[in-house]
Amino acid sequence: MHQIISIFGIQIPALILIFLFAGIIQILLNKVFADLNIYEFVWHPGLFRTALFVCVFTSFSLLIYK
Repeated sequence: MHQIISIFGIQIPALILIFLFAGIIQILLNKVFADLNIYEFVWHPGLFRTALFVCVFTSFSLLIYK
């Protein structure tokens, strides 16, 4: 079942809002991990950031669509 959210009469799929929220969380996590020098211990930082975003996005999506 598709979740649709209505904002000012405009119907938006919930996944778009979850994607934007996960992007904001990813930016915050990226700054925290950069300050803690976590990326020095990671083999490929870009791949790690992408995998982290996928995990955050998927977890929020499963909370809504379960």
